[in-house]
Amino acid sequence: MRAEHLWMRYLPGAVAAGGSLALIGIAPKHRKVLITGIATLLGLVCMEAEYWVAHGFPASEVSFFAVAVLVTLAALFAGDRGCLLLSVAGFAFFTYVNLRYGAPYLLDYVMPALYVSLMGYSRRALNWSGGGLLLIGRLELAVLIPVLALMLLRTTTLAKWGWISGKSW
Repeated sequence: MRAEHLWMRYLPGAVAAGGSLALIGIAPKHRKVLITGIATLLGLVCMEAEYWVAHGFPASEVSFFAVAVLVTLAALFAGDRGCLLLSVAGFAFFTYVNLRYGAPYLLDYVMPALYVSLMGYSRRALNWSGGGLLLIGRLELAVLIPVLALMLLRTTTLAKWGWISGKSW
């Protein structure tokens, strides 16, 4: 990919991050869980677009993408508890994959944040909160911040930052 076309690599991640922030920001309080779940769906679509822009969309990705979309839709139809389960599963999946293989894409950082947001809104809707660390937002940030730091460290140790300049990784 030529240097003048590098912006294309960041476009799907920027659409997912910006679109998700806008969706969640304008959502009424009683619809935050649903809209944040839809934002994770937007993130999945943009993630596949980001892979396609970076190196093409392999046929092996189609089944994963279809399953991820179906699981997300099922969680949305299941309501607050379904979205809480989706948030835990999605966050665990992205944490595992990004720590195992490194996180060279923008959406490798956006998706965990979306799932953590979904977790917080789901816990609030279910009234699953307590004091101290269990307050909504604190627990999620206490998990997200070290995971993102470890992802950055792992990506650095695997020397996968070439995507920034358009090099292969």
